[in-house]
Amino acid sequence: MFGGDRLDLRVFLVVVEYIIVLQNQHTICMEEAMASPLSIRLDERLRLNLEQEAAASGIPLSQLVRDLLETGAKRARRDRIRRDSARVARYVAATPSAQELFEETGGTHGA
Repeated sequence: MFGGDRLDLRVFLVVVEYIIVLQNQHTICMEEAMASPLSIRLDERLRLNLEQEAAASGIPLSQLVRDLLETGAKRARRDRIRRDSARVARYVAATPSAQELFEETGGTHGA
């Protein structure tokens, strides 16, 4: 992945931080504007369960489905970030120059 050069790791960390900022900005933009409608086919049992849950929560079915999708998407994003972080941690653990860089920059910041 890297040639063992500390500069390579610094560039990688800057790129990762930039990607996270872009993802956060995209999330904010998506929350501010509704996208076009989406058609989803549900089997009868799932639709009935969702309708009952929506009624029990006092919200429309469409809102419940949006909320469930949003929660699932956020969870998937967090899981992906955790996997990526673990991959970086494995790289750092296996690369003395990366360990040096972390020590120079103040360690793992409480991790």
